[in-house]
Amino acid sequence: MAFEIVTIAAGGIELQPQTIEISIAHDEAARAFEAKVKHPDIDQAQLIDLLARAACTIRTRSGDELFAPGGGDLILTGHVEKRSPRIQGEEQELSISGRSKTGDVIDSAADHKTGEFRDKTAKDAIGELAKTHGVSIDTDLSLKSRPLFRLRPGETVFSAAERWARADGFTISDTPKGDLKFAKEAKKRHAGEIRDGDNFWPLLVDASAVHDDSKRFAKVKVRAQAPDGYAPTRLRVEGEASDEGGGRNRLRVIVPPEAVAQEDARERARWHRDRAVGEGTTCEVKIVGWRDASGALWQPGWNVFVSIAALGLAQDMTIKKVRLSQSEDGTFAALSLVDPRSFGGAKAKGGKSGKAWDAGKAGSDDA
Repeated sequence: MAFEIVTIAAGGIELQPQTIEISIAHDEAARAFEAKVKHPDIDQAQLIDLLARAACTIRTRSGDELFAPGGGDLILTGHVEKRSPRIQGEEQELSISGRSKTGDVIDSAADHKTGEFRDKTAKDAIGELAKTHGVSIDTDLSLKSRPLFRLRPGETVFSAAERWARADGFTISDTPKGDLKFAKEAKKRHAGEIRDGDNFWPLLVDASAVHDDSKRFAKVKVRAQAPDGYAPTRLRVEGEASDEGGGRNRLRVIVPPEAVAQEDARERARWHRDRAVGEGTTCEVKIVGWRDASGALWQPGWNVFVSIAALGLAQDMTIKKVRLSQSEDGTFAALSLVDPRSFGGAKAKGGKSGKAWDAGKAGSDDA
């Protein structure tokens, strides 16, 4: 059964939205939602006041399951940030929207006594900055410590984290509990497949692909200076990565705003190459329901096998972004999919995709 029983707990009340859309991504630091709500026992003006700056949680359970109130799958922990009341004739409507707790980390300037961190990992340093917003760091990565990391005047906590993520090659997303998550390639996979066909579940409603050659380059170079030392290899740092799918003699040179050591430059170049593959070769699918064949909610950063003959696609794909929606039109999930190698994963075994889906050297150490 595709129908979901969604509840929004906020302002000391529990609401079942008339319509809702939730957006979650593997490389975005805050999930977001928009919903239309009513409450039969509270008038419009009171409801607007109750939801002002309210902390909120969003949970869901499938329509064919029985849970106690407040049970089900946690999707979002954050705040209601916007209320938009509307009156049309005798009808009253209240639209609300908000983000995960990590929205404050995105917006707020980093506040630190010295503005610098010595011999700290990204988890240590960004965790110290984020904890003032009630946000922790969730990661299973083995992160390298840096001798020195300095904050820039006025930059946000997220901006500082993003600079670190580019250097270390990880993505920043969030968790259902509203914490930041640092990750790289997909470690989990969804049950079942996404396949075209009338008798296959989940039912595929729409599918499209984009093959954008302008995003890819035959060679990516990173040029910088090392943070210390006077040897030629310290004064002129350079690393490169090639992509045979980049076409022609196209070269991209990246000069990072921060210092980069020689041993990190090549990895940084591969990171940019792999992301370009992901940006340039994408698949969008819309399917009925919010869950895979095992009943798990669709998750960004997980792999799923996709077989759509008309698109020439038959391989594992990584879910980059999930958009969950429910209204009188139905319950749907829209998934943005990329080759696993664009996030550092390995080439999928048993894939039979057409040439247009060739990710070249993405995901490999062979530059």
